[in-house]
Amino acid sequence: MSTHTSPSIDLTSLRQMEFAAASALTYVDHASDSPIPKRTARVIAERTLLLQDPSAIVKPREEYIDESRQRLGRMLNADAGQFSFLTNISDATATIANGIAWQPGDEVVMVRREFASFVYPWRNLESLGVTVRFVEKHGFVGIILDRIEAAIGPRTRVVAVSHVEFESGNRNNLTAIAGLAHAHDALFAVNASQSLGVLPIDVERAGIDALVSVGYKWLMAPHGISVLYISEQAMEQIRPTMPGRYSVKTGWQTLEYGLTWRADAWRYQGGALNWIGVCALAESLGLLEEVGPDVVESAAIGSMDRIIELLQALPVKIWSDLDPGRRSSILAFTLGTLEADQACVALGRAKGILFGCRGYGIRIGAHFWNDAHDVETLFAHIRECT
Repeated sequence: MSTHTSPSIDLTSLRQMEFAAASALTYVDHASDSPIPKRTARVIAERTLLLQDPSAIVKPREEYIDESRQRLGRMLNADAGQFSFLTNISDATATIANGIAWQPGDEVVMVRREFASFVYPWRNLESLGVTVRFVEKHGFVGIILDRIEAAIGPRTRVVAVSHVEFESGNRNNLTAIAGLAHAHDALFAVNASQSLGVLPIDVERAGIDALVSVGYKWLMAPHGISVLYISEQAMEQIRPTMPGRYSVKTGWQTLEYGLTWRADAWRYQGGALNWIGVCALAESLGLLEEVGPDVVESAAIGSMDRIIELLQALPVKIWSDLDPGRRSSILAFTLGTLEADQACVALGRAKGILFGCRGYGIRIGAHFWNDAHDVETLFAHIRECT
């Protein structure tokens, strides 16, 4: 896993340079959307100019896609060739789900209250006789490994979970769940949309067979670009179902139409992709790599530590698990009623304090460039709402 970073990184200066517009706000809604850095906006503008003026001199798009794959490889401790790029969680997950040779009676094990777009591709397999078995959470937000293990049976083909739960912010033990799946020869698929870019993931160490993530949250890229990782071993069980010219070795240079798949996960890339999105992703990944994964995680979790410390002095109910091994850069809590939570969010937005509401009430998410002033401003607002 990459540890590239500048030892003298100044997050205050970086905030002003890369996030000038957002830094004028108290923005702690990264679990919904992350503002894009200035460098990423510049690349989007360059690619848009090229659409207007085909003679514009810009960096070749192929270089950006290679950078995206290389940087993701370092971020996830994976071979760069095992990544392809789709548009959202649904089509990335469907690429995995639809590529498996299912038989009636096969099963998929998931957890209740997963994000819908990660669930629908698996439920769509019910027309083939596949059953999606949902594991109930312990209490209101927790997952018990024993329950996942009990749900896995001889017909389980896939265990699919989120690394970080979108409502509660709870971080799941990927290595432990992968062990349960692999003990029954099932594939382990992970939705990393609420962690990739802010928390460390090592796909090799965690035993992840397939991983999907949107780009517009913690990766700080625009909508319309998603990441798909499929391990070399899992490729043997997941065939391409939406092939295009990038999927095969011959591409568009021949009209023989031979289905000679690319040797790596580029076989899951169909035709022309969202070039603006993948170029933007490359730039945002570059910034994350410059800051370094340790600094990114430490800064985000540090802000959340302080928020939790302050909130514990208020009459609020924190739903998120506060165990260090289960926490993330997302926190869910409530003022007591849905109406009070929604009013607090609306009032905050009017004051330039941006956060959101989800199933457990108020949800906040801190990224590496949030600072102490953001924390204190947010706390002061929450205190006024209680």
